[in-house]
Amino acid sequence: MTGLLGAYGPGGALMLAASGVVIGAIGGLLGIGGGVVAVPVLLAVLGGGALAPDRLLPVCIGTAHLVVALSALPAAWGHARGGTLDRRLLRAWTPPVVVGGLGGLLLARILPPGLSVGLFGGLVALLALRMGPASGFTLADAPPEPPLGLVPPLLVGLLAAALGIGAGTLSGPVLGMFRVPLLRAAGAGAVFNLAVAAPAALVFALAPTAGLPDAVGQVALGAVLLLALPAMVTAPVAARFSSRLRESLLRRLFAAGLALIALQVLLQAVRG
Repeated sequence: MTGLLGAYGPGGALMLAASGVVIGAIGGLLGIGGGVVAVPVLLAVLGGGALAPDRLLPVCIGTAHLVVALSALPAAWGHARGGTLDRRLLRAWTPPVVVGGLGGLLLARILPPGLSVGLFGGLVALLALRMGPASGFTLADAPPEPPLGLVPPLLVGLLAAALGIGAGTLSGPVLGMFRVPLLRAAGAGAVFNLAVAAPAALVFALAPTAGLPDAVGQVALGAVLLLALPAMVTAPVAARFSSRLRESLLRRLFAAGLALIALQVLLQAVRG
């Protein structure tokens, strides 16, 4: 175990573990995929020269996918126990989300790293605006029926898999534009996180090895342990408490966190 975690140093290990607590909390409360936190943290921890620049981003995305999948399991279970899973919404959106996710895995192979980081930061900035207290923009009073209704979940899966953001991070704001209540969107987001991240993590794990001592393909197992274990402990607790907290407070806190993450990632994209 010491050898598995030693590559990150005490400071890096502490940063990853603290980020795991945050991932579990936001996943349980809002169905947010932990990739929105994991990818920037991994870029910071692994970006000190341990990996060649062309291998850094794929490892961060592949590792984030496995963390999202593991933390989504207890979050989805917590929402199921709390009665906040909308099964009708899940039946309509899960298949196109999965199909979009498979397309996103192909897209991830052809996107230049700089463009991927820039897209990640730009999407996170848009999500911060969408989750902010002043955002009341809606498209309709309910998600559209197929075939038009297949477009939003397809795009959610595509971008989530390609950038490692987490499908629930994208589906929450999108469902909000169709007036789906936050708790229903959060429960669905936890399931979407698992549906996209589990196959994506497998694909990245089967890729050529990244060169880290703890890597399986393009997944860093030590980082997964440091991020996922605290997330899996925190997520079900947060999910059970999600119905007791004011939605407006959750939105403000999360929008502020997203804005800080977006700023950090966009600055890194400019410097890179």
